[in-house]
Amino acid sequence: MKKRLSSQFKVDSHPADFTSAELHKLRSLKTPLGVQLALDSMPYHLANTAWSPRRVLAENTSHCYEGALFAAAALRAIGYPPLIFDLEAENDTDHVIAIYKQDGHWGSVAKSNFTGFK
Repeated sequence: MKKRLSSQFKVDSHPADFTSAELHKLRSLKTPLGVQLALDSMPYHLANTAWSPRRVLAENTSHCYEGALFAAAALRAIGYPPLIFDLEAENDTDHVIAIYKQDGHWGSVAKSNFTGFK
């Protein structure tokens, strides 16, 4: 198995505040690509809300911010630090992504209703 984390990051192997069933679901995503595919399969949630990753799991829908929180929780459950990056916009809505580092390279997982983002 490849080393996922740089030595500067330490991640709990048992994220708090999730039931064993929720952790099982998050860990079943296995990779950042699995997390992205889970987000892609969810309908975009059009509301002014800030649902938790637990609520996103229950409702199976999210918008950009909720998707990034969900992705960070899922990445944490599979061994990556939960990192969020907010791209602030003028005259538009922000775009929020979960980022991770693997084999010395950065990647991201995100949910968007704009077809130019994936």
